[in-house]
Amino acid sequence: MVKKARWIRKTHLFRRDEYECSACGYRAKKPSPKCPRCGAAERGVKYDPSWVDEMEDFDAISGE
Repeated sequence: MVKKARWIRKTHLFRRDEYECSACGYRAKKPSPKCPRCGAAERGVKYDPSWVDEMEDFDAISGE
């Protein structure tokens, strides 16, 4: 049986987006139909707005 997973798109404030395999945690610069590490069949992309947390940290540092 083939593992099924989903790419989790992580958006960042000052860096490029990255995609993480939900099955093994492998991080890639762009999504592919199959995870290079675990071989899971990727069924699409889920969005994770991690830039929101980064903006909150940035505001705390800058004193805004």
